[in-house]
Amino acid sequence: MTRFALIAVGLMAFPVVARAADEAKGEKAAHTVYDAYFEKNNSGLKGDATYTALTSKDGFEKVFAARPPLRGGKKPVLLAPDAFDKQFVAAVIKRGPAITTYKIEAVTLDKDGTLYVQYKAESGPAGTATFASPLIVSVPKEGAKKVTFIENGKTVNTVDAK
Repeated sequence: MTRFALIAVGLMAFPVVARAADEAKGEKAAHTVYDAYFEKNNSGLKGDATYTALTSKDGFEKVFAARPPLRGGKKPVLLAPDAFDKQFVAAVIKRGPAITTYKIEAVTLDKDGTLYVQYKAESGPAGTATFASPLIVSVPKEGAKKVTFIENGKTVNTVDAK
C-alpha cells in the first residue's frame, strides 16, 4: 500500500501537459464554400490528402470539374467566371475508402497575411471504392500571402497563396 502511495505521489510530480488546440488568428474573412465540384481523375494530385491555394481559373480547372446536377435537384452553385480576378480558392482534398465531410469553423486573416481555414473533417464508413472529397473555399486575394489549414484543432499544412 505504501509503495502504491509513493508511485501516485511520484506521478503527480510530472503532470501531463495537454496540448491546446490550434485556432485561427486574426479578423474574420469573407468566404464562400462550394460543394458542386469533384476532383478530376487526371488532376495529377496524389496521396491521402492535398492542401492547396489556387489563384487562377486555369489552375482551378486543371484540378476540379463541376458535378452534373442530380436529377430533379437544384442547380449547383458554381464559381463565377471572373471569380479569380479578386479571389482565390483554398482547397483540401481527402482521398481514401470513405467520403469525408467538412464543416467550416472559421476563416480569418491575420496582419502578417496568413489566411486561416479552420474546419472539422469527418470520414464516413469505409467501403471498397476510393473517394476524393474536396473542401473548396473562395476567399479575397487582398492581403493573403499564405494559407494555414487547421483540421480538427490541429494545423495540418501551410501553403503559399501565389
